[in-house]
Formats: sequence, C-alpha cells, structure tokens
Amino acid sequence: MGIRLVLTDLDDTFLARDKSLPQENLAALDLLVSRDVVFVPCTGRPVAGVPDVLWHHPATRFAVGSNGGVVVDTLTGKTLHRSAMDIDLVCHVYEQVRHLNVTFDVFVPGHVLAERSRYDAMATFGIDEANLNTIRSLREPSDEPMPSRLAAFDGAEKVTLYWGDEASRDEARTVLSSFPEIDVTTSHPRNFEFMASGTSKGSALEWICDTMGCESSDSVAFGDSANDIPMLVAAGDGVAVGNAGPDVKAAANHVCGSCDDAGPGIYLRALLG
Repeated sequence: MGIRLVLTDLDDTFLARDKSLPQENLAALDLLVSRDVVFVPCTGRPVAGVPDVLWHHPATRFAVGSNGGVVVDTLTGKTLHRSAMDIDLVCHVYEQVRHLNVTFDVFVPGHVLAERSRYDAMATFGIDEANLNTIRSLREPSDEPMPSRLAAFDGAEKVTLYWGDEASRDEARTVLSSFPEIDVTTSHPRNFEFMASGTSKGSALEWICDTMGCESSDSVAFGDSANDIPMLVAAGDGVAVGNAGPDVKAAANHVCGSCDDAGPGIYLRALLG
C-alpha cells in the first residue's frame, strides 16, 4: 500500500481524553515528513480549534473542520472547499427545537455561534470536564437570538445540539430526521450534529484526494465516533482507536491502541517502519 495521505480525528483519537497530544503521535508526524506523506487533522471542531502544534507542523497541508464542512490550506489559511447549509433551513430547524433543553451551536466562517442561556445550561448536561471546557472555549455566546445573529451570514457549515435530558434527545432526533436536506451524525454520547446532505469527513477525504491527484486507497484514517465512520469507510485503511464504539470498530479495517496510549502514532510507526 503506497500511503500518501493520513487523516485523523482529534478528540479522543489523535488527542488523549484529557486533550493532551501524546508524544508518540507527534513523533509520527516527523516520520510522515520523512516519507513525504501529507497529514490532515479532520475534526468536528471549527478549523480554528486545530491545535497550533498540528496546524504548523511541516507534515500538515490541509485541515478539515465541521465534519467536512470546510477544507483549509494550512500554509495560507485560505478556504479551499466549503459545503454549507442555507441559513433559512438552519433557522427552520431552530424553530422546531428551540423549546427543547438543547444547545444550538452554529458553525459559520470563523465563528461558532451560541445563545448564552443554552451555553450556560450546558454545564448541567453531564458532559465530562475536559470536553465541556473545550466545547465552551470554541463558542461565542450572545444574548442575541440565534436567527438574528445568523442574518449576517450566507451559510452554515454545521450545527451541534448537546442535549440535557432524554426527552429532549428523543424529540430532537425525531425533528432532525424529518429534514432530508441534512445529514445527522454524532461525535459525543450527548450530542447530535448536522450538516448539508452529502457532507462528511469522508466527502472531505475524497475532495482532498482529488486535489492531490491520488486515490482514496492511498490514505489512512483514524477515528473514534460515528462522525468518523464515513472517513474510515472512504480511506484505503480505516483505523478505529481502541476506545472507539462498537459501530466504529465494525466499520474500520483495523483497530489500534487507545487515544490515551498513542494508538495512531504507534500504528503509523509500525506501518511505515
């Protein structure tokens, strides 16, 4: 297998559960440089949430954010590819779920918009501290209602709903499933995420392969959650970390060590020798 491209999810995959970067994963990037292999952080975060040490590493050429909603050139900061939902559609979904005990965090270029009351309520949703701190650090809360804030933008890359109770979870799932214009996934036991139909980490992988002039079979991808499955399936070698869920492991070609044990870095070192 001639590897030209490595893509990886960040949270609970390339980053440990405490959000640290295992040293063996960082060392694997140096190995990629020596083998002329391109590295791509491929995250549900906004691209601004990619840690600087990964963004500026010589192995990194692209960054994927919002579950494939945007692809950025890490050398220039230029957006190369964007898949966005119409703002009217996002507002329509919002009106259907606004009464629920959920967040409604909208990823637009350069921002993750949040309503302050929902942002504050998230602290009561039972989200573990490391994830809660990261989520909150990437959002911009405001007292302004979401629809009026969205009026300034021409499209949204992704929306995330964290839910605070099972009744809200179940109703939100029903509402989201009624919109054929969106694809719904999850990256955390207590959230739903939706993007424009056809948008995924897998579609971003295929776009990058087309841009580089290589085949998807030339790629290796790592992930842990449902939003990673399209990427693992599209890659030539889809690898689930040891802490991934059963559905993710079933979709993968291989399983490596856990995120806390530098599973991706150790796997790459063994693969590339």
